[in-house]
Amino acid sequence: MPISVSVGLPASRFFRCFRLAGVLFGTISLLSSCSSEPTETKSASSTKGTKPVATTPAATEAAPLRVSVFLEYSGGMKGFVPRGGADKPPTEFQQRIGALITETQVSGAIADRKYYLCENAAPKAVPFQQLRDVVQGEVNQAALGTELPQMLEGILNMPQATQQVSVVISDFIYGPARKSDFSQLPNLIRTSIAPVSQKQLAVAVFGEASRFYGSYFPAVKTPVQKRTLNGEKVPYYVWVIGPPALVARYTAEVFKNAPAQQAFYGLKTDTPAFAPLLTKLTEPKMKPSGSVYGEGNGLTMNVSDDTAEFTVGLNLKELPAAWQKPEFLAQHVRVRLPNGQASLLPNSVRLLTDDEQSGQPVLAPFTHVMRLRVSKLAAPTATLSLVLPAPETPEWVAAWSTTNDNTPAPRTFGLDQILAGVRQSYPTPLPPVFTVQLPLKNDK
Repeated sequence: MPISVSVGLPASRFFRCFRLAGVLFGTISLLSSCSSEPTETKSASSTKGTKPVATTPAATEAAPLRVSVFLEYSGGMKGFVPRGGADKPPTEFQQRIGALITETQVSGAIADRKYYLCENAAPKAVPFQQLRDVVQGEVNQAALGTELPQMLEGILNMPQATQQVSVVISDFIYGPARKSDFSQLPNLIRTSIAPVSQKQLAVAVFGEASRFYGSYFPAVKTPVQKRTLNGEKVPYYVWVIGPPALVARYTAEVFKNAPAQQAFYGLKTDTPAFAPLLTKLTEPKMKPSGSVYGEGNGLTMNVSDDTAEFTVGLNLKELPAAWQKPEFLAQHVRVRLPNGQASLLPNSVRLLTDDEQSGQPVLAPFTHVMRLRVSKLAAPTATLSLVLPAPETPEWVAAWSTTNDNTPAPRTFGLDQILAGVRQSYPTPLPPVFTVQLPLKNDK
């Protein structure tokens, strides 16, 4: 049954706040709170015999990123980068890629960065200024280009490629000299990115359409080998490849102006900071309901007469920006409770404001809060899990794919087959992006 709380007694007898003990250990620990806020939490009381953790190990800062940027430097890409001027606005490619390489150059999150032009041989190292000149349209003679599988293979076979972030910028048009290769496109891609599966790397794909000026070379050569375009939009792509946690950091901290078309494969993050919040928060609906109190490294509750509701905080700053949106999390986060029933309350996921994080110390470690409900707890003990499953290939990929790109459009020949090769490099289902767990005890 619910236990009433007398606000006249010392607050320390009625609540224990939960905070992360340390990301290094990937476990959940609890801290006693010195907050003077009124408590709305049911007390465990001294008879429970648990002692709150007094100190928290300092969390280690993430190691700086090492990034290599590869720009396909071919005649087929030249139309994205016309020479501009005061009377000629830049293309979408020049705007977005110019911002991306600039952020890569100046970001404090990156300790080491290198730049390459992918010509018809091995990638060629160039200084940042030269790469920027190419994006600005200072292109005299572009190379013939390298076929897509060979370009990817050359990039991933470079020294240290599997230990850093590789950013690949290309139109990803595949027009092989041997027509029989078309039928093997997924297999060719899978072979070319073999280190992805061997080293358990992640691949993030971003798609954008941009105005294009000049010679356009389609994969399908009939009825014409090439066309001259004057501002029609055609797609290009940015692939980010590397260890999962590094790809997550780059896409969250550096690729700040990423387009809406995104696909992620093998993306995982470190276990995020996670804890139930059992103090009174700004919103009345966030305070605990039912008999809920903190004990040891979890929660003890009585749900025999009523459901138990409580708010949890998570630090999701390492997720891609699109995945940090409350509507994405509300749709994809799963709540699992063996021997029980638990759910995420509708419309309860939200970002914390800067004022909330700075004004309430208990919220400082977190970026998001969400509300959970436990309506059944049959076993004496159980473990509640919050899981973010990895989304499969999104619908936009099919919409951006075509089997005939001879007529220019915001579609790419065989894009679905190219990304099928990427998807086949991972197990089914994809590993979850993260899992956090909270021990529960049934206080019947």
